[in-house]
Amino acid sequence: MSGLRWIAAFVLGSMMVSAGALALPEVPPDPVVKRPGFEFSTLRTVAIQDRGRSKPLETFAIETLRSVTGKTSWNGMEPVEVLFGWLVAFDREWEDEAIFRVDHQGLKGRIGLAPDRKYFSSVELRDNSKLEELVREAASKDRRKERLDTLEKKAVELRNQLQLIDYVASGQAFTVLPNPAGVNETWFSLTLLTSASDKAPYTQAQMERLQDQIGRLLKTFLSKDAAGWNTVVGEFVPFVQNELGSSAYADRTKLAVEHHFNILHPFRWSWVLYSLSLVLFLAALVTKNRPFTLGAYAAYFSAVLLHSYGFALRCYIAGRPPVTNMYESVIWVTWGCAIFALILRKFYRNDAITASATVFASVGLILVDNLPNVLDPGLHPLEPVLRSNFWLTIHVLTITLSYAAFALALCIGNVVLGCYFGAKAWQERAQPLTLYMYRAVQIGVVLLAAGTILGGVWADYSWGRFWGWDPKEVWALIALLLYLAVLHGRFTGWLQGFGFVTATICSFLGVLMAWYGVNFVLGVGLHSYGFGTGGLGYVLGYLAAQLGYVGLSYVRYRKLVKAGSISTAIFPRSAS
Repeated sequence: MSGLRWIAAFVLGSMMVSAGALALPEVPPDPVVKRPGFEFSTLRTVAIQDRGRSKPLETFAIETLRSVTGKTSWNGMEPVEVLFGWLVAFDREWEDEAIFRVDHQGLKGRIGLAPDRKYFSSVELRDNSKLEELVREAASKDRRKERLDTLEKKAVELRNQLQLIDYVASGQAFTVLPNPAGVNETWFSLTLLTSASDKAPYTQAQMERLQDQIGRLLKTFLSKDAAGWNTVVGEFVPFVQNELGSSAYADRTKLAVEHHFNILHPFRWSWVLYSLSLVLFLAALVTKNRPFTLGAYAAYFSAVLLHSYGFALRCYIAGRPPVTNMYESVIWVTWGCAIFALILRKFYRNDAITASATVFASVGLILVDNLPNVLDPGLHPLEPVLRSNFWLTIHVLTITLSYAAFALALCIGNVVLGCYFGAKAWQERAQPLTLYMYRAVQIGVVLLAAGTILGGVWADYSWGRFWGWDPKEVWALIALLLYLAVLHGRFTGWLQGFGFVTATICSFLGVLMAWYGVNFVLGVGLHSYGFGTGGLGYVLGYLAAQLGYVGLSYVRYRKLVKAGSISTAIFPRSAS
């Protein structure tokens, strides 16, 4: 019997309701089915207090479903419907459903799961002794302050997913009952219905009404009574919001804005528009047709506006700059890359600048939209060290904005390398592009230097020292020194043309290490609030492709030099 069925049985017994009125339906176990006619939209903006903040129940359902399945819907069922299915009838309908996503092949081999499957059921995982043994080993290492390997981290994640299901099915996760003492006080879960009456925060009449509504919700859901469900939901939502919540309820405007953000998917539509812009830029390049160029810029500006709007919504919802994890920083850096491209395009009137930016913006936003288990999109409470909007804004935004400028230089640099594979007319185009790269690197160096210094000031304020050789600090410094070396090589004449381009591209590897590697590969240091797992295969694939492309470009470049047919070996003096 699931948690809420047990709660409802207790409630119904305490109310001494006749068996014919609200008796629990005795039906055989069913497969998971969608409940047509059930109204879940009213429940989407009901507030729930979770991990330190009030959010729509819809957001909690999305995060919970994503955490377990890696998806934001399941077999045509919306997240709120799935969440209620787990709450009311997990043991009846969901135990044999393969909903737990396990991607790590090493973990599947260690605990005896089929290597050719991605999803497994609760029945298959619940009593897995090998998984329990691995989790115990990880817990023992954690107590000894030893670092967990990837296999152990994945085992702990899987155990946490199983516990999350238990948390939902027991009713403890549903902290939807507001605290009359204030919106920021601890809210109550549905398990309040089984507590002693003298501990209830509401009047006896309110408790009786709440018990009645929960009991009816249970019965109508299990019996698949859509009309009855819709009726009781229509009573339950205003009762919780207006009577139990009253002045202590969450900000309904913010709840509505977050619901709007959830259904809009601004960053998904942004990458669609950036990708469309790139296609149109390429079409304009091939056909020399101006309408394609105009269409490309229309899509580009639309993407930037939607990108900015989504970013502003997330700032409003979180009440802070959204740059505290990898998901948020990717959104910010891709936005910065698109903006820097517009600035340089204004000065140099070259469409290759904006076309280059669409590549990075598209790829970055595609990753955040499709890798939620790697790039967590959830809005979580800040770590204590980050609870300063002033320092968070000026340090983190500045240093990550430098990554945007370097990313733009990287993309333009790859275009330059592509020019060497074209005809002589294409090779001629490489010369001005190196100038745009140079400007982007200059912008990035200024921002990275400023951000590193500001980080030291913040570290002195928070930890009592300006510099402590923390891995994040060290790699930020390494990235800065790499790009300073590139600028120095340009100034002295050591790096010209192809050498400058390849050095700039390779220097981005330092940014990648400071941005991704420290948090997702090393996983050590005081900047633990940004740590995560996963995505290493994608990064290594990019590194192999990038270095291979540079190598092929070098071979092509040397052939052009030997043939005496290249005219872009010297860096343009106008870049001084």
